[in-house]
This record gives sequence, C-alpha cells and structure tokens, in this order.
Amino acid sequence: MDRTVTVRDLDQRDELEELRALLARIWNSPEPLISFPVLRALSHAGGMVLGAYVGDRMVGGAVGFRNPDAPSLHSHIVGVDPDHQGKGVGRAVKLYQRDWCLRRGITEITWTFDPLAWRNAVFNIDRIGAIGVKYLPDFYGPMAGSDAEPPTDRMLLRWDLSTDRRPEAPGPRAAAVLDVGPDGEPRHGVTPDDGGPVWLQLPERVPPAQAVPWRHALRAVLAPLLDAGHRWTAVSDGGWCVLTRPDAEPRPGAQGQPQELPELPMEENR
Repeated sequence: MDRTVTVRDLDQRDELEELRALLARIWNSPEPLISFPVLRALSHAGGMVLGAYVGDRMVGGAVGFRNPDAPSLHSHIVGVDPDHQGKGVGRAVKLYQRDWCLRRGITEITWTFDPLAWRNAVFNIDRIGAIGVKYLPDFYGPMAGSDAEPPTDRMLLRWDLSTDRRPEAPGPRAAAVLDVGPDGEPRHGVTPDDGGPVWLQLPERVPPAQAVPWRHALRAVLAPLLDAGHRWTAVSDGGWCVLTRPDAEPRPGAQGQPQELPELPMEENR
C-alpha cells in the first residue's frame, strides 16, 4: 500500500468541510473547532489552510494566521487522524508549513502546545529547534469535549525559519527547580539562578490526580522565568528541560538556510 503523504492548500468547499469534520473528530469535539465560514475566509484571504493526504484520504491538516505587522505566521491547529499518527504525517505537514512560509517571505512560525505533553516538547524543541518564549495560563479556557481537562495552560513557541539553528546537547544536569516526586507529583527544588541555565523535569505521563497540581507548579516556575528573559531551549531524555538566558542560547547558523527536519514521527499537538 502506498504510504506517501502529500500536503496541499485547500480552497474548495468539499475540502474545507472535510477538514472541519476531521479536526473535530481528532479532538473528539461535539462542536466544530473552526467553522466552515472561517476556513473559507482564511483560504480566500491568503491564510494557511492545508490538508494532508494518504492516497485520496485526508488524514491531517493545518490552519494558520498571517501576522499583518511582521513576517510571521501563527499555526493555530495541526492535527492528524489517530489512525495515522506516528507515521510521518505530522512531519510532512511541518515541512510544508515551513516551505509555504518561506515562499511568501515569512521567516517565523509561532504556535502553542501543552507544556505537559512531553513528547510534543521533544519534537518541537529538541528535534526541530523551536524555542519556548512565553507561558500562557488557561489560554483557551474551557474547551468543548474536554470538561475534565484542567486549565488549558499553553507554551508559546517560536520557530525561526531564517537560520539553521540546531539544538545542542544540554550538558551535565544541574540541580532542578522542579522534578517528579515518587508518586508522580510535582516536587519543587532549588531556587533558579539568575544567570545560569535552569533545569526542570516533566513527567512522561501525568497521573489524573496530579494534573491540576502540575499545571500550577509549571505555571509558578515557567511563567516568571520566561517573562524575565529565559528561553526553553532543550529537552533531554527522561523529560529533563533546560531554560537558558538569550545570550547563552546556541548561536544560529548562516542566514537564509532553513534546517532540515529529522526523519522522526511527530506526536501531534492535541
């Protein structure tokens, strides 16, 4: 069976309706995550509305908004059918997003993800080189179909397409400001050092009883560090994360040379 993934722009009504239904199904939402009229308007006005296909079947998609004041695009939704996750669809969408932007002179993509989604953090930060720049408490508020979800805190990422920045190994692990306790609970540690890198650990899986405590622990630690100028620049094995000051970030490579994404599956931003 041909598993080739193709990604293309959508502008026909049946395609847009199919994407609307697919996104609602991926998020198990009883309501459309984004309506057909909005998809129609975005496509017509030059926004990003993409479909990913295996054969004739739409298995993923993406929706993004262009920033009128900067060469930047905000990727609002990237989703892949659960039956096709971990099979290269997410990577294909990300590659197409990058090329779509560069063809239009857009040199930056931003998006949000759940900072407790450890596998997303690995792909976004350690694999493709995006940087965490701001913590957004309860960014989306209550979400349809997610009544049991704790506050929808999100991390804002920035992916600079104008450089070939490649994440570096985080180096020897120092004492952590936050790590995982014996029962999966968040455990606060050392006070952050104003100058050096800051370490913290994310749980691979969050026990349901610890979801809200983890939200509040990450909010208390990450929000002030990022607001003070630190940037989330690395994730290593075991969920260990590193925040560095901007003057300590790895130096970017030559301008205008976008990096090549690795051949790795992507856990979708769901």
